[in-house]
Amino acid sequence: MGVGSVVIYMGALGFGAMISPGVGIFGGLIAMLPQWVTEMSHVPAYGLLTWLMSGVLQGYGCPQRAALFVAITTALVFGISMEFVQAFVPGRIVDSGELMMNGIGIGMAALLILWRGMPTDKAARLVPARSLTRR
Repeated sequence: MGVGSVVIYMGALGFGAMISPGVGIFGGLIAMLPQWVTEMSHVPAYGLLTWLMSGVLQGYGCPQRAALFVAITTALVFGISMEFVQAFVPGRIVDSGELMMNGIGIGMAALLILWRGMPTDKAARLVPARSLTRR
């Protein structure tokens, strides 16, 4: 996986932001979905963007926290810019709820990345709420 995969994925997200509901094949599909489904789809979409971008940057030797910071910042700026672009697309509106869903997806991906990067002894202590075995 490289920079190309991140760029292609961002292009797909940008294409999705340009679709007018009810216009064309893709617009017809979007119009069939309830609004909450389209808003909730932002969570995995922007989580995956953060995950991909962080992985690519780490693959180029960037430390995990620095890669995660750049990925979070880039995903947030990209999400804000896509909402701005939607203001000019017929049938689309700028929605702060979608920005919130973007942030939730980015945050969940960031927590997962940080958790996976922890040493195993530290991560194992975080998972159980309490021990089921007696000591």
